[in-house]
Order: sequence, then C-alpha cells, then structure tokens
Amino acid sequence: MSTKISKESIDEATQLISKLVQNKCINPPGDEMKSIRMIETLLKSKGIECSVFETAPNRGNLVARIKGSEDGPKLMFGPAHVDVVPVPNPEEWSVDPFSGEIKDGYIWGRGTMDMLFIVATQVQAFIQLHKEGISKGELILFIVSDEEAGGTHGAKWMMENHPDLIETDYCLTEMGGAFLDDGKVVFMIGEKGGAWKRIHFKGTPGHGSMPYGSNNAVVKASKAILRIENYCDNKIPLRTEYLGYLADGLGMGKVQKFMLTTKSLLPLLLKLTRKKDPDTAKIIHSLSRMTMSPNMVQGGMKANVIATKASIVVDIRTLPGQDHEYVLKHLNKALGDLADEAEITQMTEEDGGVNSKGNASDPSSEFVSLLEEAIGMEFPGSKLVPFLMPGVTDMRYFREKGVQSYGFSLLDPKTTTKDMSSLPHGTDERISVKTVELTFKAYYNIAKLTL
Repeated sequence: MSTKISKESIDEATQLISKLVQNKCINPPGDEMKSIRMIETLLKSKGIECSVFETAPNRGNLVARIKGSEDGPKLMFGPAHVDVVPVPNPEEWSVDPFSGEIKDGYIWGRGTMDMLFIVATQVQAFIQLHKEGISKGELILFIVSDEEAGGTHGAKWMMENHPDLIETDYCLTEMGGAFLDDGKVVFMIGEKGGAWKRIHFKGTPGHGSMPYGSNNAVVKASKAILRIENYCDNKIPLRTEYLGYLADGLGMGKVQKFMLTTKSLLPLLLKLTRKKDPDTAKIIHSLSRMTMSPNMVQGGMKANVIATKASIVVDIRTLPGQDHEYVLKHLNKALGDLADEAEITQMTEEDGGVNSKGNASDPSSEFVSLLEEAIGMEFPGSKLVPFLMPGVTDMRYFREKGVQSYGFSLLDPKTTTKDMSSLPHGTDERISVKTVELTFKAYYNIAKLTL
C-alpha cells in the first residue's frame, strides 16, 4: 500500500524546487545563502529550530535535527546541495533555465535533477516527520553549498569545523531511483574518484613559416591527447565487478552477462552496444576502468610563432582501490616516449580541480534491506540494484569516516537511462512532479523504518 502524503505537502515540495531554481545559485560564485536562508525561513515557520553556518560571503550550510525519545541510530537526509552549474547555451532551452517553470507535469530549470528535487523532498519529508515525531534515534537534515566545486565551503568545511553536528550512521543523498528492468531500481553504493591532472609541454621558438623539424609544444600536446584517448579505450586494465550488478539490473541474458563480465569479450560488447544504445555504452565503459578524458588544451602565443608552451587538462576518474601511483603509472604508459618531456601536476580544488579517492559502501547491509523495503512500499516486489556513480559527490567525506552512504531517491518509472545521463548539467534539465511525489514518500518511508 502506497504511503499517504497530502497533496498539499507534495505541492509545497514542487513549489520549493521552483523557487530554488529561481534563486540561481550558480557555482561559481555560488551565492547559495539565498536558498539556505529560504529553507531556514520555511523550517522556522513550521516550528523547527535549525543552525546556519556562514562559510564565506553569501555562502553557507544548514543543519537541523529531530530527536526520538529512545536511543537509536542516526539517519541523515543529505548532504544535499543547493548550488548548480552554469548554463552555457540558454538559447537552446525550451524555457528560461532559471524560471522554475512548471508545465507538462515537470518542473523545468537548471539544477532540478541535480539535485534540487532531492533538497526539496528531504526538506518536506523532514517537516512531515517533525510534525509526527520519531520514536528513536535522530534524523538530521544537512543542506550544503559548493558541492559542484568540491565542497570547500560546504560539506568539507563542516567536516573540518563542526564534525560533531553532522555525525551520523547513515546518509542519503544524490542519486538513484531509476527503474531498469522488471521492478529493479538503481541505488548508488559509491562513486569513482577524481584525479584531475594538468600536463605541461615545452618547445623551442621559431618562425611558423618554417615548421619542418620544429620542437612545437602544441604538437606534443596534440599527440598526447590522442595517445591518452587510445590508451583509455583500448589498453587500460579492465575491471568487471561493478558490471555484474549492472547486468542483473538490465535483465541481461546469460550470454550478454558473460560477455559483460569477461574482460577479453568486453571490448566487443562495448562496440556492439555503442551502435544500438550509446548511453548504456558510456556507462559500461565508465564502470569498467579508470577513465582519462583530455578536456582542455592551451598553447602558443601567436599564429606565426612555433609554440614554446602548451598544456592539457585531463579529467581522470578512478575506481575504488586505484591510488595516485596507479594513476601516474598508467598516464605515463599512455604518453609513451612523451612522458619524459611531460610535467604532470595535480589540479587542486583551489584551481578548479577534483582530487578524491574512489569509494563504496556495503551493497548488502541491513540498512540496504530497509531501503529496499521503503521502495517496496510504493512498488511492491521491487529490488535494489547497486551502482557505482561515475561522478564525484559530497558522500566521499562521509564514506571516509565509515558512514554507510547511499544515493537514494525514487524516480518516475517513465524516466529513462538517457534522461539520467543527459539531463543533469544538460539542456532542458527537468524533473517530473511524479518523481517529487515518489521521492518524498521514499524518504519518509525510510525514516519511519529506521527511526
């Protein structure tokens, strides 16, 4: 039997998403305090005490809690971030990307899927549970800034300055809830690490009209880009443990699953899948290896001067257990004889980089059984499928502390895997009102089951 949540509460959550979109908390610079204060005002209007921590001008985090009458576990809604990424192509959108327009059963706008719908449903579920009370333990609401730029002013700041206020046994945040096959629902058990590198090359100046035999830094950088791409696609070591979960979730037959989880056959399966379903092929590729994507290049000073300096920025994502030495070993292998001429530096969060380790929580803990039960209250017989998130989230800070941390929501079954991969940070980002209702109920259910 589905959970009974009032239409008024669901409408409030929908309107909150719209208002959060309109606050336009684009990171950089963030300016998240607009949304933090809005949530603070909402909570206080419901009689809920909360604390706001200003971490930089116009930036901050919010913490609220509900305590039960008996001892019990601590469950966190969050960390849920209110910052969003920029919109490079607003003219290509069907609506103003910061209008928060509600039409055709969707809330439209930047950040709706990543992750303002989770912020709003966690806030509204928290309000509902405060009204009803919990019997044991604690429920913590943690709303943060700066996730899109590494969490320096958000979750990381709180971990360094007020760790006692966000101590928890379990935390739930972005993202999961997509239906794959026959009642199977994705939830995130972990994420890949980020090890962004900048690679510098030097050359010798000369006249651009006589390039023969020149020592051109831009040419070296271009060769490096092609070598890195080829190595990542064809030569880097493969791992298949995270693909087994995916095969089960997609309902693959024995032959397909065998191909997916057999390293020697995986390249062929990828090529075949790419032709029929390129979005699934991207996921398979990402979950089977450390990826290296050269996404930025700079070099040269004038059209007729042979370049003396060039650099490329490589977005490197690691699987759990792959450390700094592993990254450098394979980056140097990819570069080949160019490695001797390359200067490799680590990009820090201060200069826009990401630096984290791959991490994962237990995919079959007792708490996961409760998550499955919470989903089953809306869709009886549903089974959770573990998934490793290709991107980096604030949950890495909690997993480092041993906290069981999961990406957990419940999407409208009409949401496709293509929606999951293309809408976050993409054009016409939107979330359905049905997803708002289902995710609201899922958070309410898991709190009731846990506390």
